[in-house]
Amino acid sequence: MPTLQECTLLKGVYEIKNIVKKGNLSVVYFAKNMITKELFIIKEFYPSEIAIRDTDNQTVLSRLPSNKAKFNQLKELFIQEATILQNLNCQHVAKYIEHFEENGTIYITMEYFEGVPLDQYVIENTNPTYVSIFLTLINTLNNVHQKGIIHRDIKPSNILIANDGTPCLIDFGSAIDYRVTKDTPILTSKNYSPLELYSNKSNQNVKTDIYSLSATIYYAITKNPPHDISERLLDDRLLDIRDYNSNINYLLSRMIMWALALEQKKRCFSLKFIKIALLYEKIRLLKRRSEI
Repeated sequence: MPTLQECTLLKGVYEIKNIVKKGNLSVVYFAKNMITKELFIIKEFYPSEIAIRDTDNQTVLSRLPSNKAKFNQLKELFIQEATILQNLNCQHVAKYIEHFEENGTIYITMEYFEGVPLDQYVIENTNPTYVSIFLTLINTLNNVHQKGIIHRDIKPSNILIANDGTPCLIDFGSAIDYRVTKDTPILTSKNYSPLELYSNKSNQNVKTDIYSLSATIYYAITKNPPHDISERLLDDRLLDIRDYNSNINYLLSRMIMWALALEQKKRCFSLKFIKIALLYEKIRLLKRRSEI
C-alpha cells in the first residue's frame, strides 16, 4: 500500500514522521507539529482495496470509476468517526484534536498516547494488572454508551496500555450511534466480534460491545482468544476461563461466559455485572497480597 513519505507536510503544520499501522480503510502515522513540536497521531482515509495515489504520491483517488460510490460511502463513515470522537470527549478515549480535508482525502488528528497494544502488554507482562485496566475501560465504555455510541470493534489491538497501566481505547472507525444508525457496513474482527455484527440488518446495541469487551478480558486472563463465532456456531466448545486459570473467582468466570453468549437475547445486558465481578476479584487479590 503506498503511504505518505516521511517529512510530508499536512495542513502546512503536521510533519509525517513514520507509519504506526496500515489497515483496510486507513493508514495511521506519527506526526509532529512543526510549531509546537508536539507529537500527534494522524489517521488518513485510505481504503486500500479501492484506492490509489496519484502521481504526486499524496493525492488519494478511487481506483476505478465503478468504485466511486463505495469510496464516497466509506469516506462519509470516516468523517462520521471524526464527528463521534469530537463529540465524545471521554477520558481514556483517543482524544480528538481536529479533522481536515487534503489530498482528496480526510485526516483525523488525535493526541499522542504513549502505550503498547493490550495483546503485546499481556505477552510482555507475566502478571498484568488486568483488573484495574478493565475497571477503567468499563467506566469509559459506560460514558460512551450514555452518549448513544457503541464502539463495535473492541479488541486487544484497539486498547493501548501506558507504562503505569492506564488504558486508552482507540479506533472508532466502526463506531455508530446505535439509536439512529441502520444498515451499516459489516466490519468484523476474528475472535472478538459477536454474531450480530455479521449482518447489517441485525439489532446492534450495548450488548455488542459487552461481547467484544468480554472476549478481550477472556484473552487477557487466558492468553487465548475465544473461538471465533464461525467455529462456535457449528460446535460451541468454548472453555470456561477457570479451565485455564482456576485461581479466577467463580463469579468473574460466570459473568464473562454469560457475556460471551452467542445469542444476544441470552447475553449479559449490563457492564455493571462484569464490574461487580472485577471489583470482587480486586478485593480477593488485595487480600491475598496482604496475607503474604
